[in-house]
Amino acid sequence: MGVDGPSLFGRGTSVGEKEAMYVGIDGGQSGTRCMVIDGKGNILGAGKAGRIDFVLAPGGKEKLHTTLTAALKAAMPEADFSFVSVFLGLSGVVAGGALEQAVKDVCQKTFSTQYLAIDNDAFIAWAGALECSPGIVLIAGSGSIALGVNSNREVARAGGWGYLFGDEGGGFGIARDALKMTLHSIDINRPIESFIEAFTQEFPSIPIEELGKALYAGRIDRPDLAAVTKRLAHLAALEDRDALELFARSAHMLAAKIIGTGHKLAWPSSVIQWSPVGGVFKSGDTILAPIQKYLTQDKKYQYQMVLPALPPVAGAALLALEQQRPIVPEILTNLKRQVEIYPEL
Repeated sequence: MGVDGPSLFGRGTSVGEKEAMYVGIDGGQSGTRCMVIDGKGNILGAGKAGRIDFVLAPGGKEKLHTTLTAALKAAMPEADFSFVSVFLGLSGVVAGGALEQAVKDVCQKTFSTQYLAIDNDAFIAWAGALECSPGIVLIAGSGSIALGVNSNREVARAGGWGYLFGDEGGGFGIARDALKMTLHSIDINRPIESFIEAFTQEFPSIPIEELGKALYAGRIDRPDLAAVTKRLAHLAALEDRDALELFARSAHMLAAKIIGTGHKLAWPSSVIQWSPVGGVFKSGDTILAPIQKYLTQDKKYQYQMVLPALPPVAGAALLALEQQRPIVPEILTNLKRQVEIYPEL
């Protein structure tokens, strides 16, 4: 997945004389997470920094450099940023695209590494959730995407088309659909009172009729609107009819992404493992139960849900290490045992 050759980036400091360090970075709109591990899967450091977005916008490269530096310093305050391998997962990256090249340019100025790989954040989520094993990861955070990787490391995806043309079943998509339902209910003089109350509680200073304009004008952003989804999930758990309809429709779209991804790849058996990753799944069976129900409608494959084994940043660290050596059970055991010390990751 886009791995560079063994050219040494940055300062040119050799890491051969020191403890070999492998770095995973998870960069996105919710913040940037960094994890440094050794060759046995022991965590040497971990840290967080600000969010990464719009790298190609004016000043974007400089902001990315600042953010990556802050994340690395948070993880390894005393290190000189000389690593064996670095794997960075970033939303919106396309292999060979302008964004990938821009990120590589910044990485050259930020740290030294013998190997560098940059890929979509969904790929590192798969690596963490399924421990680099074949299967499908379904991500429903602010946005939504399904990504599958089979035993040949062939990759397929469904979704990830952004907030205008996709994100069905993600936190923003659910909130957006709920707002559309609510505004329509007001238009036809049949207001959905429970939804109106949920939006009013989340945005007490903005009338619900003004929420769309507030988003367009930049007074609130997509993560702000997505935050109301947890209130809507609570309504669904209380069996609010409109909320149940909202989450059932969202679950159907998410299940369709899993099935669509599954059918794009060849699998060694009729049972495919899949794992849910992202804040939407904190609502538990409110979203998971209808997803499981819709998945049973597929006549070709059975889908077995497994909880994520590791967070995406740990998946990125595994992918960095994998450039040098196979991921054996001892490495996974060490990493899983130690990652619990860093719940914020």
